[in-house]
Amino acid sequence: MAPGQLRVLYALDVARTQLYHFTATVIAGMGFFTDAYDFFAISLVTDLIGYKYYLYQGEVHIPRSVSAAISVIALCGAVPGQLVFGWLGDKMGRKRIYGVTLILMVVTSLASGLSFSKRVGKNVVAVLCFFRFWLGAGIGGDYPLSATIMSEYANKRRRGALIATVFAMQGFGNLAAGIVGMVVAAFFMKSDPSSHADFAWRIVLMFGAVPASLTYYWRMKMPETARYTVLVAKDAKKAASDMSSVLNVNIAPEDEAVNQLTRQGQYGLFSAEFLRRHGVHLLATSVCWLAVDITFYSLNLFMPYIFTRVGLLPTLKKGDNPFKLMIDIAKLHTTIAICGTLPGYFATVALVDRIGRLRIQILGFTMMSVFIICLAAPYDQHWTKPKNKYGFAVMYGMTIFFANFGPNTTTLIIPAEIFPARLRSTCHGIAGAFGKIGAIIGVFAFRYTEDHVPRTLFGLVGCNIVGILFTLLLPETKGKSLEEIAGEIEEQQPQQHADAAASAEHVQVVPV
Repeated sequence: MAPGQLRVLYALDVARTQLYHFTATVIAGMGFFTDAYDFFAISLVTDLIGYKYYLYQGEVHIPRSVSAAISVIALCGAVPGQLVFGWLGDKMGRKRIYGVTLILMVVTSLASGLSFSKRVGKNVVAVLCFFRFWLGAGIGGDYPLSATIMSEYANKRRRGALIATVFAMQGFGNLAAGIVGMVVAAFFMKSDPSSHADFAWRIVLMFGAVPASLTYYWRMKMPETARYTVLVAKDAKKAASDMSSVLNVNIAPEDEAVNQLTRQGQYGLFSAEFLRRHGVHLLATSVCWLAVDITFYSLNLFMPYIFTRVGLLPTLKKGDNPFKLMIDIAKLHTTIAICGTLPGYFATVALVDRIGRLRIQILGFTMMSVFIICLAAPYDQHWTKPKNKYGFAVMYGMTIFFANFGPNTTTLIIPAEIFPARLRSTCHGIAGAFGKIGAIIGVFAFRYTEDHVPRTLFGLVGCNIVGILFTLLLPETKGKSLEEIAGEIEEQQPQQHADAAASAEHVQVVPV
């Protein structure tokens, strides 16, 4: 037990990995499952929306501004969602705000599929964008809360793997989007596209409400994290009671130690002390997240367009069945998820607590750059030839693999570990908001330079290099307690150090 560490937090750090951890992982992970489904399902149905509302003389002509708005509006909502709900998570508790974001996601997923207007066409798309903005706000709020809750529940030996497992549910959400898209398109395959395309895209979007609603009850049954209850709410009895029941250990409350913590002057976000201790950390986590999301979201949201350019997907022409194209896009989406996305997440889960967060992040940025260069350099001379299209798909899949076995996962883990409990959700939300700003930049940059794919890909390489440089400013968090990483133990008085060390024997825990 580290000097100055409270018994209840020590119990969490050394507890064996048990059913409680796996239950929390699944419950928190379903938020990311829903996030990924809602973010990436839109790329599967954009052509159907165009077929319904932008069909002129038998051909689809979606204006670039409309296509970009449909793709990016949820990301725009995620930025204020991460900032506001992240801040509220520190002010009002992780659990309470967790439920609010979930309800918002369920309601707006259903509303997105019920986007109607008396005047069809642009008005329907405008209503859809309105509801997807608020859907994005709920998704954005889920990021800091899910990551913070899991980091504060986890033991220190397997904390990285548990947070990565929560985030890996995003891969299954990505996979689910492809499967649902194929099933819905197959169901309507033999129907009249002009009358049924409207039903198909609405069903796909509304399905996002299902996984979120199924987990609401279990989310509300989870106790507030002990670290919030002790270090922010200052309720030692409740924290000891909650953790004693879920960890099956006897933990005595430490009212005196918590009272001493309350009397200490604790720095705020906009203080010189925070700037000295964590200013560089907040800058580095924000820039790294911005850099990786420019690459990750542009490649994922514009996958159908990229693969159309190299001949792996057909272009929707006059007389074509849009449901057939939707099945082709969903098949490719599912294949990439199975061969690239999920293996990348699994590799991070297996290795993040062995080789460390920073090594994985640097490796991921580096290998993404290598494979993107392999895509961009010979693009016009090599990949546009029909016989080479499958090689392009392999290179693309490896880029996605190293995004997930790399910065796409570690940029979520690190901000959930390195900031103090009273600011953890807020700072995670700030870093995540920069990530979604990066995603918005990537989407607009790709949409308005789509005729120059190699140039855009080389720009993504530059983003990865920036990510590597800022990763070097971050501390390694592997195997350390959250209080040690954030410097919260240092803030306690010398007498607390002696009292906590003397009382460690009262904690009955089973080490991992």
